Amino acid sequence: MITKRSIITTAIVALVAIVILISCERSKQVTESTQSTDIPQLQFEATGEDYLISALDELDAIADWSGSGANAKSLSIIPSRNQNTVLAKTNIDTVIIYGALTEDGYGATITERYTHPKGIPLITIRKSYGKGNGHVVTDTKRYISHEDYLNDNPQLSNITEVFGLSSDTIVTHVLRNGTLETYTFRLPVVTRTINPQDGSIKVSSRFALDSMVVTEVRDGNGILSQRRKTYGRSDGSLVSRTEYTDSSWRQTRTLGRSDGSILREITSR
Repeated sequence: MITKRSIITTAIVALVAIVILISCERSKQVTESTQSTDIPQLQFEATGEDYLISALDELDAIADWSGSGANAKSLSIIPSRNQNTVLAKTNIDTVIIYGALTEDGYGATITERYTHPKGIPLITIRKSYGKGNGHVVTDTKRYISHEDYLNDNPQLSNITEVFGLSSDTIVTHVLRNGTLETYTFRLPVVTRTINPQDGSIKVSSRFALDSMVVTEVRDGNGILSQRRKTYGRSDGSLVSRTEYTDSSWRQTRTLGRSDGSILREITSR
Protein backbone atom coordinates (compact mmCIF):
# COMPACT_ATOMS: atom_id res chain seq x y z
CA MET A 1 0.00 0.00 0.00
CA ILE A 2 1.41 3.36 -1.04
CA THR A 3 1.51 5.81 1.85
CA LYS A 4 1.80 9.57 1.82
CA ARG A 5 5.29 9.31 3.37
CA SER A 6 6.50 6.93 0.64
CA ILE A 7 5.20 9.30 -2.03
CA ILE A 8 7.07 12.23 -0.46
CA THR A 9 10.24 10.12 -0.15
CA THR A 10 10.02 9.08 -3.78
CA ALA A 11 9.51 12.69 -4.86
CA ILE A 12 12.53 13.83 -2.87
CA VAL A 13 14.71 11.06 -4.37
CA ALA A 14 13.51 11.99 -7.84
CA LEU A 15 14.21 15.68 -7.20
CA VAL A 16 17.70 14.91 -5.94
CA ALA A 17 18.33 12.75 -9.01
CA ILE A 18 17.21 15.57 -11.29
CA VAL A 19 19.50 18.04 -9.51
CA ILE A 20 22.42 15.62 -9.83
CA LEU A 21 21.74 15.12 -13.54
CA ILE A 22 21.52 18.86 -14.13
CA SER A 23 24.75 19.39 -12.22
CA CYS A 24 26.51 16.67 -14.21
CA GLU A 25 25.25 18.08 -17.50
CA ARG A 26 26.47 21.55 -16.59
CA SER A 27 29.83 20.11 -15.60
CA LYS A 28 29.98 18.22 -18.90
CA GLN A 29 29.12 21.35 -20.88
CA VAL A 30 31.83 23.36 -19.18
CA THR A 31 34.42 20.63 -19.77
CA GLU A 32 33.50 20.28 -23.43
CA SER A 33 33.66 24.04 -23.88
CA THR A 34 37.11 24.19 -22.33
CA GLN A 35 38.44 21.30 -24.38
CA SER A 36 37.02 22.59 -27.64
CA THR A 37 38.46 26.10 -27.33
CA ASP A 38 39.96 26.85 -30.73
CA ILE A 39 43.49 28.08 -30.06
CA PRO A 40 44.87 29.42 -33.35
CA GLN A 41 47.85 27.41 -34.52
CA LEU A 42 51.03 29.28 -35.40
CA GLN A 43 52.22 28.84 -38.96
CA PHE A 44 55.82 27.70 -39.36
CA GLU A 45 57.94 26.50 -42.28
CA ALA A 46 56.62 23.38 -43.98
CA THR A 47 58.35 23.16 -47.38
CA GLY A 48 61.85 23.56 -48.74
CA GLU A 49 60.85 26.90 -50.24
CA ASP A 50 59.61 28.04 -46.82
CA TYR A 51 62.95 27.27 -45.18
CA LEU A 52 64.92 28.97 -47.94
CA ILE A 53 62.79 32.12 -47.89
CA SER A 54 62.73 32.26 -44.08
CA ALA A 55 66.54 32.06 -43.90
CA LEU A 56 67.03 34.73 -46.57
CA ASP A 57 64.45 37.01 -44.94
CA GLU A 58 66.39 36.76 -41.67
CA LEU A 59 69.65 37.63 -43.41
CA ASP A 60 67.96 40.58 -45.14
CA ALA A 61 66.67 41.82 -41.78
CA ILE A 62 70.19 41.65 -40.32
CA ALA A 63 71.63 43.53 -43.30
CA ASP A 64 68.95 46.23 -43.05
CA TRP A 65 69.10 46.44 -39.25
CA SER A 66 71.00 49.76 -39.12
CA GLY A 67 70.56 52.82 -41.32
CA SER A 68 72.45 53.45 -44.50
CA GLY A 69 76.01 54.66 -44.25
CA ALA A 70 78.87 55.88 -46.38
CA ASN A 71 82.31 54.27 -46.31
CA ALA A 72 83.35 51.46 -44.00
CA LYS A 73 82.34 51.80 -40.36
CA SER A 74 81.70 49.64 -37.31
CA LEU A 75 78.94 49.45 -34.73
CA SER A 76 79.02 47.47 -31.50
CA ILE A 77 76.10 46.57 -29.24
CA ILE A 78 76.49 44.49 -26.09
CA PRO A 79 73.12 43.78 -24.42
CA SER A 80 73.15 42.06 -21.05
CA ARG A 81 71.35 38.82 -20.34
CA ASN A 82 69.44 40.55 -17.52
CA GLN A 83 68.14 43.08 -20.02
CA ASN A 84 67.02 40.25 -22.29
CA THR A 85 65.03 38.70 -19.46
CA VAL A 86 63.23 41.95 -18.65
CA LEU A 87 62.33 42.58 -22.27
CA ALA A 88 61.08 39.03 -22.68
CA LYS A 89 58.40 39.68 -20.04
CA THR A 90 56.91 42.73 -21.73
CA ASN A 91 53.71 42.58 -23.76
CA ILE A 92 55.05 44.50 -26.74
CA ASP A 93 56.96 43.05 -29.66
CA THR A 94 60.69 43.30 -29.04
CA VAL A 95 63.80 42.46 -31.03
CA ILE A 96 67.24 42.05 -29.47
CA ILE A 97 70.40 41.52 -31.50
CA TYR A 98 73.90 40.59 -30.29
CA GLY A 99 76.97 38.59 -31.25
CA ALA A 100 78.39 35.23 -30.18
CA LEU A 101 80.78 32.51 -31.29
CA THR A 102 79.48 29.12 -32.40
CA GLU A 103 81.03 25.88 -31.16
CA ASP A 104 82.90 25.70 -34.47
CA GLY A 105 84.35 29.18 -33.97
CA TYR A 106 82.17 31.12 -36.42
CA GLY A 107 81.19 34.66 -35.50
CA ALA A 108 77.38 34.55 -35.34
CA THR A 109 74.70 37.22 -35.21
CA ILE A 110 71.87 36.28 -32.85
CA THR A 111 68.39 37.79 -32.95
CA GLU A 112 65.78 37.29 -30.26
CA ARG A 113 62.23 38.20 -31.26
CA TYR A 114 59.45 38.42 -28.68
CA THR A 115 56.13 38.62 -30.51
CA HIS A 116 52.47 37.77 -29.96
CA PRO A 117 50.96 36.47 -33.23
CA LYS A 118 47.22 35.89 -32.80
CA GLY A 119 47.71 36.72 -29.12
CA ILE A 120 50.02 33.76 -28.52
CA PRO A 121 53.46 34.50 -27.01
CA LEU A 122 56.23 33.43 -29.38
CA ILE A 123 59.96 33.69 -28.75
CA THR A 124 62.12 33.09 -31.82
CA ILE A 125 65.89 32.76 -31.39
CA ARG A 126 67.97 32.73 -34.56
CA LYS A 127 71.73 32.26 -34.78
CA SER A 128 72.97 33.27 -38.23
CA TYR A 129 76.50 33.04 -39.60
CA GLY A 130 78.51 32.48 -42.73
CA LYS A 131 80.81 29.64 -43.74
CA GLY A 132 83.31 29.05 -46.51
CA ASN A 133 82.33 28.94 -50.20
CA GLY A 134 79.49 31.40 -49.66
CA HIS A 135 77.43 29.19 -47.36
CA VAL A 136 75.06 30.86 -44.88
CA VAL A 137 73.44 29.17 -41.87
CA THR A 138 70.44 30.03 -39.68
CA ASP A 139 69.91 28.00 -36.51
CA THR A 140 66.33 28.61 -35.36
CA LYS A 141 64.53 27.76 -32.12
CA ARG A 142 60.94 28.75 -31.32
CA TYR A 143 59.37 28.79 -27.85
CA ILE A 144 55.71 29.37 -27.01
CA SER A 145 56.24 30.41 -23.39
CA HIS A 146 58.82 32.23 -21.31
CA GLU A 147 59.23 29.13 -19.12
CA ASP A 148 60.07 26.99 -22.16
CA TYR A 149 62.63 29.58 -23.21
CA LEU A 150 64.31 29.59 -19.78
CA ASN A 151 64.37 25.77 -19.79
CA ASP A 152 65.57 25.67 -23.41
CA ASN A 153 62.57 23.56 -24.41
CA PRO A 154 61.71 24.74 -27.94
CA GLN A 155 58.49 23.76 -29.63
CA LEU A 156 60.27 23.69 -32.98
CA SER A 157 63.91 23.89 -34.03
CA ASN A 158 65.83 23.57 -37.26
CA ILE A 159 69.18 24.39 -38.84
CA THR A 160 69.04 25.68 -42.40
CA GLU A 161 72.15 25.98 -44.58
CA VAL A 162 71.85 27.76 -47.93
CA PHE A 163 74.37 28.21 -50.72
CA GLY A 164 74.43 28.87 -54.42
CA LEU A 165 76.28 26.94 -57.07
CA SER A 166 78.13 28.47 -60.00
CA SER A 167 75.00 28.02 -62.11
CA ASP A 168 71.43 29.02 -61.21
CA THR A 169 71.00 26.23 -58.64
CA ILE A 170 70.34 26.97 -54.96
CA VAL A 171 70.98 24.15 -52.47
CA THR A 172 69.25 24.17 -49.07
CA HIS A 173 70.08 21.69 -46.29
CA VAL A 174 67.56 21.52 -43.44
CA LEU A 175 68.22 19.58 -40.23
CA ARG A 176 65.00 19.07 -38.25
CA ASN A 177 63.95 16.37 -35.80
CA GLY A 178 67.32 14.68 -36.32
CA THR A 179 66.73 14.26 -40.05
CA LEU A 180 68.75 16.02 -42.74
CA GLU A 181 66.75 17.03 -45.79
CA THR A 182 68.23 18.53 -48.96
CA TYR A 183 66.31 20.73 -51.40
CA THR A 184 67.76 21.65 -54.78
CA PHE A 185 66.19 24.57 -56.65
CA ARG A 186 67.22 24.67 -60.31
CA LEU A 187 64.60 27.28 -61.16
CA PRO A 188 64.13 30.66 -59.43
CA VAL A 189 62.10 30.59 -56.21
CA VAL A 190 59.47 33.30 -56.75
CA THR A 191 57.09 34.92 -54.27
CA ARG A 192 54.47 37.58 -54.92
CA THR A 193 53.25 39.80 -52.11
CA ILE A 194 50.63 42.55 -52.01
CA ASN A 195 50.87 45.51 -49.66
CA PRO A 196 47.45 45.71 -47.93
CA GLN A 197 47.84 49.45 -47.37
CA ASP A 198 48.43 50.66 -50.90
CA GLY A 199 47.85 47.53 -52.98
CA SER A 200 51.35 47.62 -54.45
CA ILE A 201 52.81 44.33 -55.65
CA LYS A 202 56.32 43.03 -54.97
CA VAL A 203 57.70 40.04 -56.85
CA SER A 204 60.89 38.50 -55.45
CA SER A 205 62.87 36.02 -57.52
CA ARG A 206 65.75 34.07 -55.92
CA PHE A 207 68.47 32.23 -57.84
CA ALA A 208 72.18 31.42 -57.59
CA LEU A 209 75.17 33.15 -59.16
CA ASP A 210 78.87 32.45 -58.48
CA SER A 211 78.25 30.79 -55.07
CA MET A 212 75.94 33.63 -54.01
CA VAL A 213 72.16 33.74 -53.64
CA VAL A 214 70.69 36.58 -55.68
CA THR A 215 67.27 38.11 -54.98
CA GLU A 216 65.73 40.34 -57.62
CA VAL A 217 62.80 42.51 -56.58
CA ARG A 218 60.34 43.82 -59.19
CA ASP A 219 57.00 45.58 -59.06
CA GLY A 220 53.71 44.27 -60.47
CA ASN A 221 54.70 45.50 -63.96
CA GLY A 222 57.97 43.58 -63.92
CA ILE A 223 60.15 46.67 -63.44
CA LEU A 224 63.32 45.89 -61.48
CA SER A 225 63.85 47.94 -58.31
CA GLN A 226 66.85 46.22 -56.73
CA ARG A 227 69.11 43.18 -56.83
CA ARG A 228 70.57 41.75 -53.62
CA LYS A 229 73.49 39.30 -53.41
CA THR A 230 73.89 37.32 -50.18
CA TYR A 231 76.76 35.08 -49.14
CA GLY A 232 78.86 34.02 -46.16
CA ARG A 233 82.56 34.08 -45.32
CA SER A 234 84.69 31.54 -43.50
CA ASP A 235 85.00 33.67 -40.33
CA GLY A 236 81.21 33.76 -39.89
CA SER A 237 80.63 37.07 -41.63
CA LEU A 238 77.33 37.64 -43.42
CA VAL A 239 77.64 39.78 -46.54
CA SER A 240 74.77 41.47 -48.35
CA ARG A 241 75.27 43.67 -51.40
CA THR A 242 72.25 45.57 -52.72
CA GLU A 243 72.43 47.09 -56.20
CA TYR A 244 69.89 49.70 -57.32
CA THR A 245 68.71 50.70 -60.77
CA ASP A 246 70.48 54.07 -60.60
CA SER A 247 73.85 52.23 -60.41
CA SER A 248 74.25 52.97 -56.69
CA TRP A 249 74.93 50.11 -54.28
CA ARG A 250 75.27 49.33 -50.58
CA GLN A 251 77.25 46.44 -49.07
CA THR A 252 77.03 45.30 -45.46
CA ARG A 253 79.27 42.81 -43.65
CA THR A 254 78.03 41.67 -40.24
CA LEU A 255 80.15 39.64 -37.82
CA GLY A 256 79.23 38.58 -34.29
CA ARG A 257 81.90 38.55 -31.59
CA SER A 258 82.47 36.48 -28.47
CA ASP A 259 81.94 39.48 -26.13
CA GLY A 260 78.41 39.98 -27.46
CA SER A 261 79.29 42.87 -29.77
CA ILE A 262 78.65 42.98 -33.49
CA LEU A 263 81.08 44.36 -36.04
CA ARG A 264 79.35 45.97 -39.01
CA GLU A 265 81.09 47.33 -42.08
CA ILE A 266 78.88 49.32 -44.43
CA THR A 267 80.18 50.55 -47.74
CA SER A 268 78.03 52.40 -50.25
CA ARG A 269 78.22 54.46 -53.39
